[in-house]
Amino acid sequence: MYTESDFLEVKKQLKKMLLLTVILLLAFIVPAIAFMLRMPQWIGATFLTAGICIAIFLWGGFGTPIYHYYHFLKDIFEGRTREMKGRVTKVEEEPVYKDNRLLYYQVWMIDDEDGEERILLFDDNKGKPSVQEEKHYSFRIHESFITQITEA
Repeated sequence: MYTESDFLEVKKQLKKMLLLTVILLLAFIVPAIAFMLRMPQWIGATFLTAGICIAIFLWGGFGTPIYHYYHFLKDIFEGRTREMKGRVTKVEEEPVYKDNRLLYYQVWMIDDEDGEERILLFDDNKGKPSVQEEKHYSFRIHESFITQITEA
């Protein structure tokens, strides 16, 4: 489900966003310092405040979600994975917001091994999972995140 190209694409987006934020911040800091040295200091302080506010908005609104998704994919490629088999009992119609970071579809399943009901998470960026209720599937998971689905 996740490929190396997904990881490289997100890494490229993260680098772009980081570069854009740093360039924007520098574009405001340099004039701010120049104004503080030659003109009234309030002009330089205004430039500095505006630049910092825009950088915080840009990084907080756009950079942080990319950063978290990058680390999510990195954990999947470098972390431990395991296999689970079970019967799907429910698939949520709408994605939910988990860990104050990313959107996931919840897949409810009964584990064949111990009969426990588990909630697995499927990445919203990959679309809605193509599983049917009351059918058996084999899931490759990392923590509670589904990385691959095969019909059992």
